[in-house]
Amino acid sequence: MIHSAPAPRTKTEEFYPGFKFPERPVTRTREYQDSRLRACGVEPALYGDQAAAGLFGQDCFKAMREAGHQVDGLVQTEQCFRQIQPVAVGEPLTQRGWIEAYDEVERGHRLHRTFEFVRRDGLVALVADVIGLVPDKEKWAAAAAKTDHKKPADPREGFEEVAEKTMTPEDVTLFSSDVGNLIHFEPDFAANLGYRAPLAQGLQTMVWMMGRLTEDGPPVSFELSASFRRPVFWDDEASLWQHKGKDGFIDGLRALNAAGKITAELAVASISYA
Repeated sequence: MIHSAPAPRTKTEEFYPGFKFPERPVTRTREYQDSRLRACGVEPALYGDQAAAGLFGQDCFKAMREAGHQVDGLVQTEQCFRQIQPVAVGEPLTQRGWIEAYDEVERGHRLHRTFEFVRRDGLVALVADVIGLVPDKEKWAAAAAKTDHKKPADPREGFEEVAEKTMTPEDVTLFSSDVGNLIHFEPDFAANLGYRAPLAQGLQTMVWMMGRLTEDGPPVSFELSASFRRPVFWDDEASLWQHKGKDGFIDGLRALNAAGKITAELAVASISYA
């Protein structure tokens, strides 16, 4: 009997709403956390024995890859985290997730995935929403051709500069090494998509921004979201700016490139340190 190979799945088949990712065990090791935080420009000691919530974003990409979903070339546009309870370094968790939505948008399709990180007692400690773009080259070119003549507002207005750094290929490659998206560490692949160099993950900038929220100790619970506005190349210079609300707590952060344009913006909806 001759068996024919199964037909490759289309994007629609891969990304249908309601798709459930296989559950997988997750444990954040000290070695992994420290190395990835340093690659983001964050001092690991700020987190003490608490697991850095932002790094669980990488586990979301691992779950996608292990489910056989294509990640090469996907463009992440938003990332949200809701920490209900802090997670300890070394604590065993179960990760489960599903596709929330797959909608047609101007430049392709908007793909929304939700992941929960569950304790042994069944309580959900952390929820992560990963939102990205499955680009359509023709739609992308048409959207890029549109010109906005409005004068942009100064993104530094009302914000205070708190940090600067230079991205390096070594840090970008290390941070993205277990994700599998070639756009982060293969120059030829990035060039084929129209970029001058590989891109840093948006999550890498988000972890840098979240590090500012640990200056007085890591928060116990929070809800925050980041939008990734422009690509960050693996050799770019970057600056970090923060805004504080009337209560004295940080309620917003912006990462700017050398040209003074926003590459990522983080909004803090709520945060508690006790």
